Amino acid sequence: MGPAHRGRVAAGRGFASERMALPAVRQGLPALAGGVVLVPGTLNLMLDLPFAGFLPFYVTEADLGALVWADHAPARRGLSIGRAVIAGRYRGLILRGDEPDYPANQVEIACEVRLRDSLTLADGARLEFQLVDSFR
Repeated sequence: MGPAHRGRVAAGRGFASERMALPAVRQGLPALAGGVVLVPGTLNLMLDLPFAGFLPFYVTEADLGALVWADHAPARRGLSIGRAVIAGRYRGLILRGDEPDYPANQVEIACEVRLRDSLTLADGARLEFQLVDSFR
């Protein structure tokens, strides 16, 4: 496991919930997640420091075979993605858009559970994750 990345939960706009429910995304993400079924949606995390981890996967809308973000983030060409263990126990993906205005200290977390419910997280709550090569 890599070093811990820590930050605070931040409000989102609900954009990822509807887009992750698209069939093309529901079929494409499990391969990157090592077969883990992800709950539609992401949790926004504003890190204490700019993100400096390595996200080994890169996905475009063409890879997914669907329009996923072009209408919402037209400057985005793709997403960098990596596997992570969140709060020491949950498997998920860390996602970062490649558009120029994507905040350097923001990541989005897609997970096998709804993190806000499972960990009783409110905006401003502290959360950490560690990047991993694979889930054992």
